[in-house]
Amino acid sequence: MQEIDPHVASRAEPPGCTIVAPEVHVRCVGEQSDEIDPSVVAAKWDEIAAIVTLMMERVGDPNDFQASLGSSLSGDDKASSPYQVSHAVRMCLVAGVDHLAAVRALLLELGKLHNAAPFSLVRGALENLSAAFWILHPTFRDARIERALRWHAKNFKDSHKALKPIGKSTEAGREARLAKLDKIAIPRGISTKTVRGAYFSSDVVAYVEEHSARSDPLLSWNFCSGYAHGRPWAYLGYSEQEHFETTDPDVLNVKLTTDPGRLLYPTLEAVHLLTDVVELLLQRSQRR
Repeated sequence: MQEIDPHVASRAEPPGCTIVAPEVHVRCVGEQSDEIDPSVVAAKWDEIAAIVTLMMERVGDPNDFQASLGSSLSGDDKASSPYQVSHAVRMCLVAGVDHLAAVRALLLELGKLHNAAPFSLVRGALENLSAAFWILHPTFRDARIERALRWHAKNFKDSHKALKPIGKSTEAGREARLAKLDKIAIPRGISTKTVRGAYFSSDVVAYVEEHSARSDPLLSWNFCSGYAHGRPWAYLGYSEQEHFETTDPDVLNVKLTTDPGRLLYPTLEAVHLLTDVVELLLQRSQRR
């Protein structure tokens, strides 16, 4: 764990009510983080902190991100009730922003930079924001409803998997919940097989990689997942290394650390994706 000088990585005040994701040329896996000027890294973290602070305020405001009557999202919600499209999107947005806020708190408020934990947090942000984008992005209503229903099916299946071993969920209960999704899907000609198949985060992130205007999250999500699962390819490929000899000439002890520059790259991808999600959400929420 690395201690960060809070005067170098300071928190900035939030801007107005719009989000403009910061741009910076950053290195990919295998390049050295010292190729980025530390002052540029600190400035970009200030910009990210301001955006995350603003978004924490916005997602905490029950009157923000409301679907206006006559908007596409309002129509989606009416057609998908009680599993409203906007509810799924809002949950993903809140979860994504909350993960980014935890990264901000660790790095900029506590001044502590763990080697793996912040990448796991960024992974959570990328997964949730990718799901929000994936649900909102299609032009046609039935496609958005289908994806929201698949999101709910995933929730039901995950809940059952977690709670069945302790006797808090049954096959009959899970089937009853999935059947409620069928009742929304069938009248609209949406495949119940597709809905019940839920979705995989890898497919959703790959979809965003193809369709997002600002973010290319797939590489970042993959190596952040590597950190989350303790995969050597991610740790050894992206961390700063310090080698120590051992009594075995064929074995080295390796100290692995990270720095704000290395963490900046995936975090920027998450912030760029956040910008896309907010833009799409506002577009779908406004009356045409």
